Amino acid sequence: MTGTVTGTPAGTWTFDGTWRTFTGLEGGLVLGAMAEAAHRVTTEHARPGSLVTVRTVQAHFLRPVDTGQEFTVLAHPWRTGGTTSLQLQAEQGGDARVVGQALVGAVPGPPGPRPGQPLPDGPDVGEALVLPVDFVPVSQHVEIRAVGPGRPLAGGTDPRLAAWLRVREPAAVPDPHVALGLLVDVLPPSLYAVSTAPAVMPTVELTLHLHGTPPAAGSWLRLEQWTDLVDDFGCVDEAVVHDEGGRLVARARQTRRVARPQ
Repeated sequence: MTGTVTGTPAGTWTFDGTWRTFTGLEGGLVLGAMAEAAHRVTTEHARPGSLVTVRTVQAHFLRPVDTGQEFTVLAHPWRTGGTTSLQLQAEQGGDARVVGQALVGAVPGPPGPRPGQPLPDGPDVGEALVLPVDFVPVSQHVEIRAVGPGRPLAGGTDPRLAAWLRVREPAAVPDPHVALGLLVDVLPPSLYAVSTAPAVMPTVELTLHLHGTPPAAGSWLRLEQWTDLVDDFGCVDEAVVHDEGGRLVARARQTRRVARPQ
């Protein structure tokens, strides 16, 4: 049983079946669409010349969003101003598929400098990683170069994966929020690094903390992801994202449920 959110339509998106994961559209794409919707609504109410940035967006996945069909994000601002709080809902076919909330900030003037930090590697030294398209079709839209010791299904000892990622066709996801959401959710669960057989572990919650405006779609981003918690329900992955200059782009926290046979 699910409820509904009364809000203003803030955007519609459609992705074909090549953007699917286990059971439906990749959750990161929906999260990114919700972040973009929050940005659009807040920008409409912001003072002229102010810099509007999504600070946090969180999504709870109630049902899969179907590919090949349009979905709409509704946004309801609870509070507007220097800090705007919004309730969000991704709706498809009259049903609430994903619900969430966002915190958006607005400050006057251009952004200040964003210092970077030295990174241990770059995309040029990464090992090309090709995920099975029949299992995760959305992976065909992302170029992945694995770094560090962890690899999916390698039976390692540390539940940690790291890779440089970029969208292969930026025109397909031109909005930076949607592109970032796609990349944050495209790697397998970190538990795959200590496993030798795949398991279906759909995302049921995903939270993204952004640091400034996301880089342009098509930029290389370095994502390091590790398992922070495991129990009988599933697991929680933490992740940190940097750009090529070593600047922090975002942090993410993702709850995955282990799908067991009925």
